[in-house]
Amino acid sequence: MNKKAIINTFLICSGLIFTGCSSKEEVYTPNKVEGQCIINGEEAPQWVCGSYENATQYTDVGSAPLSKLGHNFSRNEALANGRNNLVNQIELLIKNKTESYMRSTGLGENEMVERVVKQVSKQTSSMVLNNSKQISYWQNPSDKTIFLLVGVNRSDVDGKINEKVNEIVENDQQIKNAQKELESLK
Repeated sequence: MNKKAIINTFLICSGLIFTGCSSKEEVYTPNKVEGQCIINGEEAPQWVCGSYENATQYTDVGSAPLSKLGHNFSRNEALANGRNNLVNQIELLIKNKTESYMRSTGLGENEMVERVVKQVSKQTSSMVLNNSKQISYWQNPSDKTIFLLVGVNRSDVDGKINEKVNEIVENDQQIKNAQKELESLK
């Protein structure tokens, strides 16, 4: 046997030994990347899973499956869903802020709180829908679902909420004072 044949035989035998020893089926477990989340088996940005905070904006996520009507249609649908989620989040914030304010001022009647919440929510919701914008975009590679991070400036929303609550409370106080004056004239 020549030297080349011996080396080839040695390489073939060692290859067979290694493959024979590793006949056990390996199970693949993907490593989760820190700061990421998994959506339908795909690594996604953390904000897609709802873990995004910004000190200057209220944010929420909207999603939509890729439609036969095209990418732009699906993107607009995801944007609308994100804005709707943002409005719901801000309405809850309005309710909590209003209840807290009304209790602290001694005006915590349930009827008045509900009226203030409804009026402020309507006016703030239209502002949120008009002033919100897309912050980030991600599309799932496996199922083509589009995810958008939508935000609106906190200072604009908070200012509008405070302005409207104060306006409504002042109007309500004027009505109560006028009613008291009428009753005293009787």
